[in-house]
Amino acid sequence: MAKDEYAIGLDLGGTKILAGLVDRAGRIIAQKQLPTLAEEGEKAVVERVLSATYDVLSASSIDPEKVRGVGIASAGVINSAIGEVVFASNLGWRNVPIGKLIAQRFRLPVRLFNDANAAAIAEWLWGAGAGTQNMIYVTVSTGVGAGVISDGRLVCGRDGSAGEFGHISIDWNGPPCRCGNRGCLENYASGTAIENAARHKLATTYEPVTAKVISEAALAGDPFSKQLFKQAGFYLGVGAANLIYMFNPEVIVFGGGVMNASTILIPEIEKSMRERCIPGLAQEVRVVLSQIGVEAGVMGAAGGVFALDQLGEKTQNF
Repeated sequence: MAKDEYAIGLDLGGTKILAGLVDRAGRIIAQKQLPTLAEEGEKAVVERVLSATYDVLSASSIDPEKVRGVGIASAGVINSAIGEVVFASNLGWRNVPIGKLIAQRFRLPVRLFNDANAAAIAEWLWGAGAGTQNMIYVTVSTGVGAGVISDGRLVCGRDGSAGEFGHISIDWNGPPCRCGNRGCLENYASGTAIENAARHKLATTYEPVTAKVISEAALAGDPFSKQLFKQAGFYLGVGAANLIYMFNPEVIVFGGGVMNASTILIPEIEKSMRERCIPGLAQEVRVVLSQIGVEAGVMGAAGGVFALDQLGEKTQNF
């Protein structure tokens, strides 16, 4: 296995497209960021994805023969077997064969990952989960999601959509969720949930009441804001306890924008989780903060190309 091999990672988000040429050590050799501009339509976004891919390929002196493939990290419902974004509300996409379109343009193998799964791969290969065989990555942002590494394999499910942790119901009689279920964890512990709780309590629709603003206030010592984050940590701990029962991990890694308030959240998550777990199962589980930041999607998507054999996956040629 050659050390001087590379992969392209693409992080396809609602506001930005981030592309990177990544080596086997997880170093980003070249990168390109473009605005998504989803309102311009599917074709325009696809062209920007192709343009960003071309730019990182041409931005270095790397021999194209040493590029093993392209990995794509995308939010929403995906079908990794056929390289298709089935539905992504942040993009306004339905049934877009992004894998096939990239493969046809660049003649490279392409692999499509859910964004939480991609971040999990990055943490497992190069971050807080390095050296483990059983790791769970939980992203807490606008929503809540998870990527699971079990016995050194990425748990993908039938078509790559495993890990919808935010839609585990923790209150069967709770409020309706956008997914159609009730009482989903995402309704209690996401950035959106924190914002909604603040606006409800303050009886306001004032736009600056965002998770970021509330986080900054909480870290500055504001009691009300701090309590909102403690409450979110409690619910995340309830969810984490369920993950321990299901997957028996060595470590649970928490990332995403909401975890900027990790000094408040992590202790609450651990407390709630350990109160709800059989001690013998919970005592060896480490709860840690992500070591890889905004580039986790790019690195994980590329890492998925490198680690397909390790992860129990097969390269897809679209």
